[in-house]
Amino acid sequence: MDELLRIIFLTAGALPLLAYPFMAVASLMGLASKPGINIPLFNRLMNKFFLWGTLLYPLVFFGCYKLSEADSGISGESSLIAEVFPAIFPLVFLCLLWVSFKFMDAPGKGRD
Repeated sequence: MDELLRIIFLTAGALPLLAYPFMAVASLMGLASKPGINIPLFNRLMNKFFLWGTLLYPLVFFGCYKLSEADSGISGESSLIAEVFPAIFPLVFLCLLWVSFKFMDAPGKGRD
């Protein structure tokens, strides 16, 4: 059961890597651009986290994959935590990227 959960979570975390070449180009273009308007600090931080996070996602995924592989030989009560947590972390990272994407735009006129 632990192995099945690990494979399911790793497969779900690997699916965004299919679009990675396109995301990498867009993130590099976003990092190279200079904003023409004054953006609040919070929105700038969310923007940079999203752009850098999308560029670094393969490192996060493959690092967690290696940790998950190394812990797959552990048996006992802690095996679920040791095997599945590294496999879940890429999905948690993707959720953080989604939150930063929602807050990266500067508030426009007329928006609350």
